[in-house]
Amino acid sequence: MTGGPNPFEALIAQLATEPGLSLLAEPGAGVLVWDRAGERLLWASPAAEKLRNALTDEDGRTSPGLRARDRIKALAEGLAPQHGALKERLRLDPSRPWLPVATLCRLASLENGETVLVTAFVGPVPKEPSFSRSARPSEPPGSEPSTQVEDDTTRLPERRPGPVRFIWHTDAATRFTDVSHDLPLAVGAMAGNIVGQTWEEVSRSVVEDPDGSVAALFARRETWSGRTILWSIDNSPLQVPVDWAGMPVFGPGRELIGFRGFGLLRMDAVQERTIPDAAADLIAQSLVNDETLPFRPPEEMPADEPADEAAPSDEETWFSNLRNQVAAALSGPKSHEPEPDERSRPAEKQQSQGSGLSSTERNAFREIARALGARLKEGTPSTEEADPEEIEPAVAPEPILPLPSMTPAAHNDILDRLPIGILVHRRETILFANRFLLGLTGYEDVERIRSAGGIVHLFRGSPALGGTGDEDFALALTTQSNENIAVSVRSSSAEWEGEPADLMVIRRALSVETQPQDSRVQELEAILDTATDGVIVLNETGRILSLNRSAEALFGYDEQAVAGDAITVLLAPESHMVALDYLESLRSPGMRSLLNDGREVVGRERQGGSIPLFMTMGRLGDGPNRRFCAVLRDITAFKRTEGELIGAKHAAEEASAQKSDLLATISHEIRTPLNAILGFAEVMLEERFGAIGNDRYKEYLKDIHASGSHVISLVNDLLDLAKIEAGRLELSFTGVSLNELVSSCVTLLQPQAARDRIVMRMSFAPKLPPVVADERSMRQIVLNLVSNAIKFTDAGGQVIVSTAMTDQGEVAFRVRDTGIGMTPEEVEAALEPFRQLATSRRRGGTGLGLPLTKALVEANRGALQIASQPSEGTLVEVIFPPTRVMAG
Repeated sequence: MTGGPNPFEALIAQLATEPGLSLLAEPGAGVLVWDRAGERLLWASPAAEKLRNALTDEDGRTSPGLRARDRIKALAEGLAPQHGALKERLRLDPSRPWLPVATLCRLASLENGETVLVTAFVGPVPKEPSFSRSARPSEPPGSEPSTQVEDDTTRLPERRPGPVRFIWHTDAATRFTDVSHDLPLAVGAMAGNIVGQTWEEVSRSVVEDPDGSVAALFARRETWSGRTILWSIDNSPLQVPVDWAGMPVFGPGRELIGFRGFGLLRMDAVQERTIPDAAADLIAQSLVNDETLPFRPPEEMPADEPADEAAPSDEETWFSNLRNQVAAALSGPKSHEPEPDERSRPAEKQQSQGSGLSSTERNAFREIARALGARLKEGTPSTEEADPEEIEPAVAPEPILPLPSMTPAAHNDILDRLPIGILVHRRETILFANRFLLGLTGYEDVERIRSAGGIVHLFRGSPALGGTGDEDFALALTTQSNENIAVSVRSSSAEWEGEPADLMVIRRALSVETQPQDSRVQELEAILDTATDGVIVLNETGRILSLNRSAEALFGYDEQAVAGDAITVLLAPESHMVALDYLESLRSPGMRSLLNDGREVVGRERQGGSIPLFMTMGRLGDGPNRRFCAVLRDITAFKRTEGELIGAKHAAEEASAQKSDLLATISHEIRTPLNAILGFAEVMLEERFGAIGNDRYKEYLKDIHASGSHVISLVNDLLDLAKIEAGRLELSFTGVSLNELVSSCVTLLQPQAARDRIVMRMSFAPKLPPVVADERSMRQIVLNLVSNAIKFTDAGGQVIVSTAMTDQGEVAFRVRDTGIGMTPEEVEAALEPFRQLATSRRRGGTGLGLPLTKALVEANRGALQIASQPSEGTLVEVIFPPTRVMAG
């Protein structure tokens, strides 16, 4: 297509003017144009020209090994749109063929009418692979490959402190569709670009799932959390532990749509990859056959190897030689060639007869080999470059890890020679401890450890009850001199003398971390021991691992006496289900684990007594080895105070009820004779049976009638007050028009005000909405307040009665007078029953007016407020809240 304008460049320029395809006009844009069948690459932009040889063969057709070949063909045959653009992730990176690359795909027509598929790279164009067919002119044949850094992809990702959280989504086939950008920022662009890959592909490339549990969870469509996987970091032999959690997502018809979840990168726990299986097999073979590795002494080192400036110690020389031998075994061919008859044996038979170890036994010795510190030397070929026939396939660990089939004496001889601690036990009973562990703790033999308290004393608890796992967990090892040593422990199942047992591999923590960690552990233990609350550490199943001193004093048990028992041993039977249900709620991943509000339980002392306790639990970390912490507070004093308050309340209620009953009885007994007195007085005043000869008798009868009316009014007030306090006052709530009720009451009291030469004024709010109240009691409230205002106002004064609507939506009834007023102390006294002020004695009264009025207001769900100043008057307000105001 020479001799004229390039039709592909004209097509790209035309497409660049459309919305969404403007990236085609950017300098250095990578564009590939395929034919309609998707089988031939027709044109590549200058930036993508270097990919032509990697993606196609000599004839220009797509390479048979190109992973995106079928997808490109489907897009070219009509899957790609003819308008706009389709975002598609295609595996077009020849240097990383498993990695999808973001592209824009579009079907377009050339000037001659031919339809082609245009694919444009959204991001940077993939680099030319090192195995390209075209040789680099700058590197002549036979020369060493250039180590010059061409781009930023070879840089190590910036190490971010602390945990890093990222979100992920997959489809129903476990193919990742979305991953937050925090993942590639933490582990690198290559290791973090997993979109488009399935979980199986990811676990084969950048992720190590030790036991394949995550793939099983995907297959079972379960919800999980706390699963730990190892994620590789770009351009380094490092791996970062990831707490992996996820859940299935279902559609409206319960069909599986995909999965979603999050990962927590524990960047502070970055570690190097474990050594390959070949090194572990070498060490295991030598240990089982009771042989020593053929280390070369320092004087036999070749002359071309530089000597150290200072002569190393025997231990350093042994360790260095061991590391060199392991690296040599990994990099070179095997020194032992099998005999012809051995080559003819099946692989399984050679494995069983050659080493005498099962796959799980080799896994155990591989862990031992990792503890020895053997690492690949720089330049040693990795397992990916080794011959596949020389690498044994990984075998999933079995449920129980049996030790090599040999006599106990042979067991002890092998395990005593290991440079790490080995501890075999059943629950709290120690069966075996190798020489390294005895030297680390300072004990002469296992019997001395048993007599000192066994495994509970060694770890100040029972770590074996925390279950087994594939991760190391840190503990403090207690020596014979009661010193703490920071160690890393891995626990697994084993078999000892034909019975199931537990095997613990114990390594001392790095020396740079030992002292700070020891001091930190001691500091935390001291803090817990000085706390007044009891603190109990539990494992996943609710068994006790340790107690602080307050918990020991609270229950009367030593830590060694209850370590390994369930927490229910410290609780009364009625609190067992409460504690177990609380623990189960924390173990569940749902909302129940977030609603942590504590529980009241009853503790059980060693002597048999009971203790009321308030228990709060919390999780200590996540993962298979997580623990729980229970904080127990003695609430005996609170319970005693609570009982006293409840008793006082009941006594007060009983006294109030007795008073109310007494008042009701007295009121009933007094009202009957009073009614008779009033009736006889009225008959005599009316002279129904004859005239009264003396007028003075008539005056006496009037006084008798007035006094009886006063007494019966007092009795009625007492009875109403008793009913209100006992909650027996019968009220009929209706919509009451406050303006009309107040107006009628003021009209009734107007003659009294006129006799005392007091001016009555009224001010009512227009369109005042009705209030929900009892009309009879409201009338009594208004009459009491207005009559009191008239009573305590001198001649020439004023009484102003008003209603209003406040800004808060409340309805207020106010009575203001210009009377004698009261001090705050007098206001408080006036609201108490049977209390009369000195200023009111000349007016008479029972002392029940204001207390009864206040009780009636509160019975109608209102509030009574009094503001008063001596010689300035008094303002009394009755306020009804918005909830008692009806809509107008």
